[in-house]
Amino acid sequence: MAGSQLSWARVLLLGLVAPLVAVGVDAKRAVNADPPPAGSADGLASEPIEKRQVYTGNETIPAPQSPPVQGWWESKICSGIYCVYTNHRVANGRGLVAVTRFEEFQKLGRIENHLDRAENRYFDDPVPFTTTDVVEKGPGVTATKPLRRGKQLMSWSPVLVVHKSFFDEVPKKKDRTRLLETAVSYLPPATRAAFDKQRLRPGDTANANPRSIEEILHAHPFEIDLGFGNRVLAGPQDPAEPAAHSRHFANYPEVSALQHDCRPNVATYIDGPSFALRATVARRTQPGEELTIAYIDPFLPRKERAAWVRRHRGLAGSGGGSGSAAGCPCRACNPPGGPEGEAAKEADRRMEELLAIRAELRNHDSTKVDFPMIERFLKLYEEERLHARFAEAYELAAVNFNYLGDDKRAKKYADLAVQAGIVEGGPDSNDVAAMRIMASDVTGHYSHRYSLKRRGQ
Repeated sequence: MAGSQLSWARVLLLGLVAPLVAVGVDAKRAVNADPPPAGSADGLASEPIEKRQVYTGNETIPAPQSPPVQGWWESKICSGIYCVYTNHRVANGRGLVAVTRFEEFQKLGRIENHLDRAENRYFDDPVPFTTTDVVEKGPGVTATKPLRRGKQLMSWSPVLVVHKSFFDEVPKKKDRTRLLETAVSYLPPATRAAFDKQRLRPGDTANANPRSIEEILHAHPFEIDLGFGNRVLAGPQDPAEPAAHSRHFANYPEVSALQHDCRPNVATYIDGPSFALRATVARRTQPGEELTIAYIDPFLPRKERAAWVRRHRGLAGSGGGSGSAAGCPCRACNPPGGPEGEAAKEADRRMEELLAIRAELRNHDSTKVDFPMIERFLKLYEEERLHARFAEAYELAAVNFNYLGDDKRAKKYADLAVQAGIVEGGPDSNDVAAMRIMASDVTGHYSHRYSLKRRGQ
């Protein structure tokens, strides 16, 4: 009996001590954790799934799922330092999924209130455009009524963000596919349905060969930057350590419905801390006219633009190939006479001249700038139909006219730069603010008669 009582006493003692030991071990793990788990103090929720098998093959897409928690969820589904993070409630229920590093996930958690400011809507009901099949491009968008320059079309928050280094630092495509498909599977059902519309290839009505998420991101390369945070690089970067930047691909399914054109009639910009993407008409359009945006720099040489389109937005196969011999079927890349015809060569000459003049106008110390050069620069912009990029042209014209003491034209183009800047960057952009200040007092602006003063005139 005494022995039995002793045994029970030992059991009770061990029962009291064991939790204390466990707490000590957990505390030690928490101190040594890299990265530390997100705690409730940060408004973040964590649900570890260390060895979860998400899917078993390259062609298998996981069934739609729901995160086990509300708010931010750290899934622990990772490949190296890149993991899946989700939030169903962000952007007022639109949801957001991320494939990124832990420190970038923490930044997203801190700016949730800003993400909720996105409007997530079309600005007209019914919308002034419809989805149609565009020759040599596939599904696109065409206007259903006349649209004036400056007409706002839509504003949407991103639904997927992926760190740009992910594609280089996770070398196996099957690992990248696993994380990307898993991330999208955690979107709210309506948002996932909108995302999945991007998978359809032109002519593939049965969706037998859907586009991969990686293809979708590279074909619509919108980019956001979450900033460097508190990290400071001292001395040379360790080659074995991933480059420290916060640039991410961001996907906006509704905006991605617009096809690419190197001379588009719609301008887009990403709106401040909400990361909402706005689309605004940049050139007057008529019913039946396709609405397009530029997914790459329109100032790149024509052959580089065509090669990019052929690689990432072609009609055939997995993204390569195109219905056009030029690779890009837009009028700027494939004008009448074809990509090797005289019209194409003339366009190349215009672009070379435009870029050369732009370099002179950007050079505050240039002595070559005169009135005919500025006028020629503006004419080239019109001839090249660069209506979605007029803000810089008008700004350069305003400043350089002011350099030469033409107050009237300096004021005119400063006002035009404000109007174009609102279309291309929003009313609160820094360029718009700067041009408003100049337009209000051109003779008091630093640029007034700057070149003449330097020449002693």
